[in-house]
Amino acid sequence: MIAQLKNASKIYESPTGKMTVLDDCTLEISQGELLLIIGPSGSGKTTLLSLLGCLINPTEGILEIDGKRTNTLSATEMAAIRLKTIGFVFQQFNLLAPLTAEGNIAFPLKMLGLKTPEIKKRTSEALSKVNMQDHRKKLPKQLSGGQQQRIAIARALVTDPKIILCDEPC
Repeated sequence: MIAQLKNASKIYESPTGKMTVLDDCTLEISQGELLLIIGPSGSGKTTLLSLLGCLINPTEGILEIDGKRTNTLSATEMAAIRLKTIGFVFQQFNLLAPLTAEGNIAFPLKMLGLKTPEIKKRTSEALSKVNMQDHRKKLPKQLSGGQQQRIAIARALVTDPKIILCDEPC
């Protein structure tokens, strides 16, 4: 089991009261499994992905990623799980504007502390996987939306994560 939610809920406080976005969700994801989460706008899909991506904690219930219960982890430990275990393609791509396509892909590898030759090798391989070698020196603003999406996908794949989460991938 690579990810598991047990009776998880996410409740937000607002000036008008409590708003339950996710209610009593139980989910198990095995390694190698492909899972599609569909539903209408506002049904909690992004919240569920944010929980599985260790961006937020459940208000109630338990989240385990790669055997670690996240509810008790520090922010640093959560960041380590995101960096080493999870690849995330965000709905808005979240590319870093001052970095080239190559720099955006290399960024998580630098955060892992890999040596420059390994970073260059993995970045080149990731660019090839998404057929973006010719655009490696371009800034995000110089890329079309589809090209930015491919760079975001390459960035999610470059660390060889156990989980890849895509929010609105189409």
